[in-house]
Amino acid sequence: MRLNVLLLGAVLGLLGGCATPSPTVTLNQPPIDMTPEQLSGCWVQEEEIGWFRPVGDLPGKGDVAIRYLIDSNGNLFSPERVASEPPGVLDLFALSGLAKTRYRVAEQNPDAIPVRVVSRLDIEVK
Repeated sequence: MRLNVLLLGAVLGLLGGCATPSPTVTLNQPPIDMTPEQLSGCWVQEEEIGWFRPVGDLPGKGDVAIRYLIDSNGNLFSPERVASEPPGVLDLFALSGLAKTRYRVAEQNPDAIPVRVVSRLDIEVK
């Protein structure tokens, strides 16, 4: 038993050492709050959020509102659920998809002003 614990600790330590460090938030000024409609004037989403394979019995569709920060490099930070319907069921799908999202600065935002935005993600499970 003790050997298993030591072996598990060694494996986890090696895997942790190989992990890529997370980017740090870069703010060239305090972030401004904006609506999703205003966002495209400052930041452009590089690609659509991908598909997920659901596991288990999930409702057909729902939506999740998430607040997050886009820093001066276009990286997304601090995503948090604001609301969801049905409550709590599709939150992980929304957060996982948003975590892969990257933004590039729009022409109207040459100073790469960081922003906070609340986006509503419509999710359909097929």
